[in-house]
Amino acid sequence: MVIKGNLKMSTLKYVIGLNSGTSFDGIDVALVKFNNNLRPVFVNGILYKFPKNIKNKIQETMLEQNKLGTLHDLPLLNFLLGELFAKAALAIIKKNKLKTKNIFLIASHGQTIFHHPWFHNISGHKIRATLQIGESSVIAKRTSIKTVSNFRESDIVAGGEGAPLMPYLDYIYFNESKNIKLVLNIGGISNVTVVGKQITPIAFDIGPGNALIDLVCKKHFKKDFDKDGKLASKGKINFSCVEAALKDPYFKQTPPKSTGKEYFNEGFIKDYFSNIKDKKNKLATITYFSAKVIEHAISKFILPKYKPNELIISGGGIKNKTLIKHLKNLLPNVRFVNSDKYKLPSKYKEAILFALLGYTCVKGIKNNIPSCTGAKEKVILGKITRV
Repeated sequence: MVIKGNLKMSTLKYVIGLNSGTSFDGIDVALVKFNNNLRPVFVNGILYKFPKNIKNKIQETMLEQNKLGTLHDLPLLNFLLGELFAKAALAIIKKNKLKTKNIFLIASHGQTIFHHPWFHNISGHKIRATLQIGESSVIAKRTSIKTVSNFRESDIVAGGEGAPLMPYLDYIYFNESKNIKLVLNIGGISNVTVVGKQITPIAFDIGPGNALIDLVCKKHFKKDFDKDGKLASKGKINFSCVEAALKDPYFKQTPPKSTGKEYFNEGFIKDYFSNIKDKKNKLATITYFSAKVIEHAISKFILPKYKPNELIISGGGIKNKTLIKHLKNLLPNVRFVNSDKYKLPSKYKEAILFALLGYTCVKGIKNNIPSCTGAKEKVILGKITRV
């Protein structure tokens, strides 16, 4: 994979990466700098929390996409999140005692509201679609900083699924490694990248990471998530339900592939786990299932062909001790390493990714990986909103 583009920057400036994940906790903000290569150097990060009513509104908009009220709420939420993303960017500038003139650009992934990588036939047209909100025009105007957004669309137009995007950062960091690396990110959805010297990177969305766990916690325990996996550790696992759920068509589909909460949601829980009446047992089973799908994907699609020397983990799911315990038991011959070891803070890895994608977009560097998304060609991801 050859990277071309203009890397010259007359004076060192910083790039801000912004991302809100599928947990809707708030905006992950990463301040990075670039030297004379494409590897982002992490400087600082913050979580700019959403007010509870905003968090609820995002979730309602995702869950109620087919209701007419969404047509009214969606554009309002788009501009509202633009204001909040702008405030998040200004907050990290202030924290680091910088000025807006020190910032080369802001790269905002926004908040994913809709991601459908499956083709829909509409009047003879085969259409895939994705939607992230958090209006970039608002961010650029409020901060007076050039803003890059909309990172998925160009890949979809090129025949890809617009996801996963994380492999580009994994490639930049590990493509010269003599040993093959597995890079696993456990967010709402888990994804994995296989990368190393002289191999074409492959990556795909595995399935639910925190998504189903968080849904059960919210519905049955009135909590946003299972802190440290303590609640799941008190229940009993229903292995027959796990085996049934593993037969879902998504897990049989060969990579490249991507998915989201549109697929792994309350309906999925109802289909495969409704027989479990005890709430602790349900959470315990779904937590084990979330580990099992990772092991299943690695064993089915990766290990027959590649022999990695370590599994580099990141994302919010690594805080769930019960989930990670299951995963280590399921993969006893794999060495686990936190991404922090490579100066990639797991908490801010996705925000760092978008800082990289924004930077390469402005520099005119093609920044998708077709072998991971299924695109027919390399393209430049991102749209630039100038001040």
